[in-house]
Amino acid sequence: MATVLAALLPIAAILALGKFSASVNLLSRDGWIGLERITYFVLFPALIVSKLAVADFTGIDWRLPTALIGAQLLLSLVTILAAALLRTPRDRIGVYVQSAARWNTFIALALAQDLFGAQGLALVAVSAAVMIPTANILSVSALMHFSNETVKPVQMLKQLAVNPLVLACVIGIGLNVTRLPVPRQAFEILDLLAQATIALGLLTTGAAIDLSGRGRSMASVTLWSMVRLAGLPLIAGLIAVSLGLSGQILYVILIATAVPTAVNGTILARQLGADATLAANLIAFQTIGSIVSISVVLWVAGIGA
Repeated sequence: MATVLAALLPIAAILALGKFSASVNLLSRDGWIGLERITYFVLFPALIVSKLAVADFTGIDWRLPTALIGAQLLLSLVTILAAALLRTPRDRIGVYVQSAARWNTFIALALAQDLFGAQGLALVAVSAAVMIPTANILSVSALMHFSNETVKPVQMLKQLAVNPLVLACVIGIGLNVTRLPVPRQAFEILDLLAQATIALGLLTTGAAIDLSGRGRSMASVTLWSMVRLAGLPLIAGLIAVSLGLSGQILYVILIATAVPTAVNGTILARQLGADATLAANLIAFQTIGSIVSISVVLWVAGIGA
């Protein structure tokens, strides 16, 4: 529990700071939206490129990405089917899919390093290399499709092709595979931009949180957060065990899937015309709820928190 708290409390504190800053009108609404756009079009792509370009794919056990990507795909599909059965408003379905597919890489890195040292850190880095592109493609596709009833498959493919997050995944993987010579200063610039991503993402997400909702709205946030926090590690764990994985690889898979959804979901939802307030509330609820869920997952796995 102490390890989980150490990883999550700074995130919760910055979310609260963002909410407080918005409540005292430190920035106007347009100012917050401007920060979101900078994060979406500049900072977040820089973070993705900087991570994927240097990820080590050598000697990767194919069962690791199979379990992780399989869990992302299956939970996203279950989310869409369940939301359709519950007659969920279209602009919310994409947000729920995004919540199901995305993960907080930084919490996973902190936990894996604390529990398993350098080897755990390396395994999470590999996990990020396969989960980040999958999560962004699933999220962007779902948000565009369910936020726009008239979008056609060809239009969606075109929009995916120019989406900054998808482009960042392509560029990062391309640099990794081709090993093209890139000036050291270029990576230093990307790293500097990447360092600002999480802080601004958390502040703008905190500013978008709206806990004044009652009844069905907050009940939905609670329900879908529980589905995400329990569902992704359960599916990933079952796939991993069925493939014969055990030990540190299995534990890292559970850590990577038990963490809450990524903090930049609010920005992506707003930019693609979905319910940004819902996305912010899901992030806030999952960040707090994951203190319990991660501890339970680690306890069940037998490694304690």
